[in-house]
Amino acid sequence: MKPLKILIVEDETLFSALLRTALEHTREVQVLAVCHSAQQALADPRMQDADAVILDIDLGPDSEMNGIQLGRHLRERQPSLGIVLLSNHSSLVFARTLGTDFTGWAYLLKKSVQDITIILRALHRVKDGEVVLDPQLLHPEQLQKKHFPHLTARQWELWTLITQGYTNAAIAAELGLSQKWIDNAIGGLYGALGLDTSQANLNARVAAALLYARTIQQGFLTLLDE
Repeated sequence: MKPLKILIVEDETLFSALLRTALEHTREVQVLAVCHSAQQALADPRMQDADAVILDIDLGPDSEMNGIQLGRHLRERQPSLGIVLLSNHSSLVFARTLGTDFTGWAYLLKKSVQDITIILRALHRVKDGEVVLDPQLLHPEQLQKKHFPHLTARQWELWTLITQGYTNAAIAAELGLSQKWIDNAIGGLYGALGLDTSQANLNARVAAALLYARTIQQGFLTLLDE
């Protein structure tokens, strides 16, 4: 499998250097460039060859735009570009500024990047147009009391793994179950969540992740165009 081609946009030079080294060490990622400002990223010709980009939301006081705004500019240029946002803040309110185009976005906490598998999973999934949330943002034990009380413990487990960017095969490996069982169980989960998978324009995995995020933020995210 060819390595993912990415750019990193991060104003903290030490953090970006460590992140680049860790990602390249996996051999799953080729870092085309590290930019330290939005202006530099927008001017870098290597961006057009990237599969995905990692953006710090806070690019410093001298930046003309934050990482979210930069991501939107880049997405306008390259509609298939995957975007991974990094933040020190565990809030999804940022998503209100994204309109209804959530596909191919991830939101990770910087402290989670210490586990390189989390950011690798996010990079692969956003490249495929999916939505990924940091595992530290997911609190099924809190949500279950007020929302979707009819879901079983296994369904909650499957939902959180989907939202973290696990594929069905990865979920099967994680839980020690067959992929056929997982495929059927996830189909049942979508039904329990009220997702109409017969809609041709509905990506059920994306819709499930956004529904989870919307539930966390009590309506700050829009599941589908309304």
